[in-house]
Amino acid sequence: MQIVSAFILILLFAPISIMLAFMPYLTRETVSFGVSVSEEHYRSDLLRGMRKTFASISCIIYGILFIIGLIGLLNTTGELGQGITLGVCIIGMILVSTILNLIFYFKMKQLKPSLPPGPTNKTFIAVDTNFRRQKLAVSNKWFLIHFAITVICAIFVFANYDRIPDTIAMKFDFQGNVVRTAAKSMWTVLFPSIMQLIMILMFLLINRSISSSKQQVHAANPEQSVRQNIIFRRRWSMFTLISSFAMIILFTLIQFNMMYPQSIEIIMFVSVLIPIFIVLFALVLSITTGQGGSRIGRSKVGSPIQPVNDDAYWKLGVVYFNPQDPAIWVEKRSGIGWTVNFANPKGWLMLIGIIVIIVAVSFYKG
Repeated sequence: MQIVSAFILILLFAPISIMLAFMPYLTRETVSFGVSVSEEHYRSDLLRGMRKTFASISCIIYGILFIIGLIGLLNTTGELGQGITLGVCIIGMILVSTILNLIFYFKMKQLKPSLPPGPTNKTFIAVDTNFRRQKLAVSNKWFLIHFAITVICAIFVFANYDRIPDTIAMKFDFQGNVVRTAAKSMWTVLFPSIMQLIMILMFLLINRSISSSKQQVHAANPEQSVRQNIIFRRRWSMFTLISSFAMIILFTLIQFNMMYPQSIEIIMFVSVLIPIFIVLFALVLSITTGQGGSRIGRSKVGSPIQPVNDDAYWKLGVVYFNPQDPAIWVEKRSGIGWTVNFANPKGWLMLIGIIVIIVAVSFYKG
């Protein structure tokens, strides 16, 4: 059954590794390793070579990590050993990604002053005053479907409380064996409903941040840039809606399994299938859309116009800290999606709230 663990590792590790290794190709073409540059510079042989080097080194290291993890899983039995192996792989991947990005960030920062100057030293800011009037994300009303499913399931479980056995399986290992049980209680049987409500609130927050995040328009081609950005937001908003729905279905299955036990194969299949579906969905969306929609209708020639130089507000190219910017959510520089303006107290409050919820849930699960 170690084959199952290895299969899961392949399906989760491979797409995440690909995304991390080729992330410099997916960012806006006005950013290179967290440093602002013109499109013309981004497409130069010099920066193209840096991206190729980054991707090559990443693929080699992630490949070694993957082989080590695969060998470890195939030679390890028991939940603890497999958990440690997967944990080492994940931590290794995070460390490698962080170190590589920092190395190339400092290299790019050092290189920028030596890049050929553009036709003008001026930088341009483009703003579309009609941007907010357009539909940027799916309506939050769609999440009422998720909420309705959650409420119906909770009511159904409550009505059939007596059918639930006194001891409930709470956790399975990769071989499908029950490794943790809990005594039946109202909190235990309604725990999936609580998780569903938490996820709905978090995905609502994400959807809200997608539509309200800071507008970013490229001065070289403002109209195309706006179109790209709108498509980018709509696609990721749809991803948020569909992914959250898939997670609601997963917890619904877990909850119904308490009353009507299913075969362990079905539980394992769905439990693995949904996370893999979400990861692959994110990978496909990242490759086809790019950060800010940069890969949609990409122009053949890069503009020499210099974007706004706000590098000073991006600490190490990834952490945005701008006290003069009222925005809470802004597009990431390294990676796909959005991040918080850490100079805005509201951003901190949101992050602290999310961390408190995660810690509380982890504590309850024991």
